[in-house]
Amino acid sequence: MIDEANFEVTRSDDNLVGFIAFNRPKRGNAVNLDMWRQLPEIVRQLEKDVKVIVLRGLGKHFCTGIDLDVLNTITTLDGNKVEDALKFRDLVLMMQESITSLERCTVPVIAAVHGCCYGAGIDIITACDIRYSTQDAVFSVKEVDVGLAADLGTLQRLPKIVGDGVARELCLTARDFGGEEARHAHLVTRTFPDHKSLMRGCCDLAHSIANKDEFAVQGTKHILLHARENSTESALNYVAVWNTALLKKEQILRQLAKRKRGGGAKAPKSKL
Repeated sequence: MIDEANFEVTRSDDNLVGFIAFNRPKRGNAVNLDMWRQLPEIVRQLEKDVKVIVLRGLGKHFCTGIDLDVLNTITTLDGNKVEDALKFRDLVLMMQESITSLERCTVPVIAAVHGCCYGAGIDIITACDIRYSTQDAVFSVKEVDVGLAADLGTLQRLPKIVGDGVARELCLTARDFGGEEARHAHLVTRTFPDHKSLMRGCCDLAHSIANKDEFAVQGTKHILLHARENSTESALNYVAVWNTALLKKEQILRQLAKRKRGGGAKAPKSKL
């Protein structure tokens, strides 16, 4: 069950687009343990009946990072004890899997970023397919400032989005950078003057994608993820097999549609 104190989940009037909103505005939408656990289930529920998901934050910020209560939980663990070390590993793996659910989601996920997007917020948006932001949004890979190496996906995904050199500078300095710099670095593809126009832009984009062939869209997302992790030769072979399987399915669907319209082969007349 979705805890409405943590998330607001809605759908567009035509049910083509699902909206997941972080709903802890008084805490800057900092992500607590319940949110990490709930996010994958919310994604699984939505992807069954929508064609695109938009991820956003309520209030002044998109996401200010990991909730302090989570960090306090981590600091109580004793790294010299095997049990505590394993608990920490399980905790990190759970949070990693939560973010990866956005990447593995069968439908495209669009991040709508405004206000602050710090730490875990960067982890989250780098797992999304498309990122838009307001011009005055503020981003930061904060982990080195709190004595950690980012361990939820930023160090793995960000270099493939903005390039290795830019990613190193952002991750090693933990400096703030704005929406326009994020756009020039290709972390976001479009910026908007305010939150209202940002959401309008995200909704227009979502509906544009939702009105395309769903098998082509889902296949494109899947193939892009496969290509990112494999050689060009392997990726080319994979997409050839993928489209061959999809072509057969489309042929069957066309034949079924043709029969429904009465255009199929007629049954032979009985000789009796």
